[in-house]
Amino acid sequence: MDAYLAELDRSGMCLMIWRHAQVIFSSPSKGIRPHIEAIETLGKEKLRDTVMADKIVGRAAALLMLYSVPMEIHAGVITTKARELLEAGGVLVCPNAEVSAIKEKDGRIYCPFEAMVQGISDPEKAYHALISKIKSMR
Repeated sequence: MDAYLAELDRSGMCLMIWRHAQVIFSSPSKGIRPHIEAIETLGKEKLRDTVMADKIVGRAAALLMLYSVPMEIHAGVITTKARELLEAGGVLVCPNAEVSAIKEKDGRIYCPFEAMVQGISDPEKAYHALISKIKSMR
């Protein structure tokens, strides 16, 4: 396990973001919510060229990461589609493990956010679609 993932694990956070070796954002929230929080709190420009460590990265999280334009991603677990998307976007990806799909504890492969971004490849469109979905769920 690399140092970023070790710090993520030690802290109990699900997402941590560094700029110049300083933590600028961290969240214990799961799923895509911490990415939305980071974008809304810091703004897209402050997330540019950062290092992000996330416990679980699926395609929806990868699209939000690409929207933020990080320099590198460290993932505890990443899906193959998420890794391919990030690498195609020029992001260095350092996964601890890679899987074909993220499964629920009961073994089901279902995430409404993953299903929602299935046909979306543009990070900005994905961001706005996910924001709309989250607002409608509140």
